[in-house]
Amino acid sequence: MTRFLRTRGLFWTFAGAFLAVLILATLLQVFVVGAVLHPIAERWLGAQAELLAKRAAEELAALPPGSGDAEIEEILHSYRPEAGGLIPLFRGSDGRVLAGRRLPPGMEGHLADHPVEDWDDLDQPWREGPPRPRALPDGEPQGRTRRWARLRPRVLGREAVETEAGTIGEVIVLGLRRPDRPYPWPHDIPRPLLLYLPIAVLLACAAGLIMVRLLLRRLRLLEDLAARVTQGDLDARVPHPGGDEIGRLAERMNLMTESLAEARRREEESERQRRQLLADISHELATPLTSIRGYTETLLEPRVPVSGEERAAYLGDILEESKRMDLLIQDLLDLARLESGAIELEKVRLDWTDLSRNTMERFRARFDQVGIALRWEGPAEPAWVQADGRRLEQVLENTLVNALRYVPSGGTVTLSLGPVAGSEPGRFRLAVSDDGPGFSPEDLPHVFDRFYRADAARSAGGSGLGLAIVKEIVRRHGGEVHAENLSPHGASIVVDLPAA
Repeated sequence: MTRFLRTRGLFWTFAGAFLAVLILATLLQVFVVGAVLHPIAERWLGAQAELLAKRAAEELAALPPGSGDAEIEEILHSYRPEAGGLIPLFRGSDGRVLAGRRLPPGMEGHLADHPVEDWDDLDQPWREGPPRPRALPDGEPQGRTRRWARLRPRVLGREAVETEAGTIGEVIVLGLRRPDRPYPWPHDIPRPLLLYLPIAVLLACAAGLIMVRLLLRRLRLLEDLAARVTQGDLDARVPHPGGDEIGRLAERMNLMTESLAEARRREEESERQRRQLLADISHELATPLTSIRGYTETLLEPRVPVSGEERAAYLGDILEESKRMDLLIQDLLDLARLESGAIELEKVRLDWTDLSRNTMERFRARFDQVGIALRWEGPAEPAWVQADGRRLEQVLENTLVNALRYVPSGGTVTLSLGPVAGSEPGRFRLAVSDDGPGFSPEDLPHVFDRFYRADAARSAGGSGLGLAIVKEIVRRHGGEVHAENLSPHGASIVVDLPAA
């Protein structure tokens, strides 16, 4: 059974479940009607019959002496509206039977011929012979005489009629029942009520199946999304997911698909950067290697006359190119180790202002040599941060070296450091600004990319990794760094770090 349900759709599973519920509800109704409603109905009818017999007996006992059968039948007939399906009778001491309504054909005489104790077991002699229209109830058509022929009487209540002269008879309340039914008929339980339960179950099943269809339609949207994602379509989304449980699941799947798309984009970008990195490394290493090889081949060629001054110049160029290669390799190792987390930062509480001013003084001679002014702007208030002093010093060194490449002779480089107004929690901001040409609009988004150097700095050498290392060190310290152009000209590298 479980295997069958797994191979079918949810619609048929729910349909089978609803059918099983319907069958169970029908059986339950039969049980409830037979075991609960019928006994309750009989007890209720018995109590109603006893009360009816008692009231009729009291009223008959109050008749004046010498009253005839017409007066008795009139009293019994007056109880017909409240009797419903019950039949009140009067059986006199002489055996005569009077009724307040017409009885089935032949029943009145048959009851008069038998004691009341035997009425419940009487056969149906009124079935024999042609029907007599006068014996039918008021308004009952003759064509339905056969229905009365299937009925048997049942005594539900008895009460003696006591007068001053003695007992003149008794009031007997009958209920008519069919031989195949244990309860009186006609009875006061509305038979349409017995249909309410199956009708309600059918309506519930229909509503449930409609809801299942809607549910399956939404589940198919999730299935389609999963299928499209499996095929590599990460732009697929579930439209209008809604706010219920399935809607929240669809929203989570949309977010998952967006995350997968973003992860694939990052992976593709990383792969592109990796290929670009390999190409840049090859290019950057090829230039000094070519120079070293050329100078070495010239020095080793015996047919090329080389003076002592030329030999020294060639060896000096070889030394410079080897230093350039060493710088490039060292920067590559630093960047790779920083990005992978292999370098553990030794953070301590330090004064960023003091560190920056000391670094600036170390670089002052290099700036004076090329004719660039280097100055501090603003107060030198302490700026306490939790940082690795060596790496924080490297940030400022790389930034100042970058300024040396971009700022022309006669320019000015300004350092400023202070708290960021309105920042929560507190942050300090270091700005290295210059009055040079600034970054071109096409260069500004790529300032911190690996091996990216603006055209103005091409001739200045360098590995092209300085600002990329700056960005990674600042990120590892929980800070932010960005570049911006100043008005009317100039540029600024801005570093924000959280306060200690």
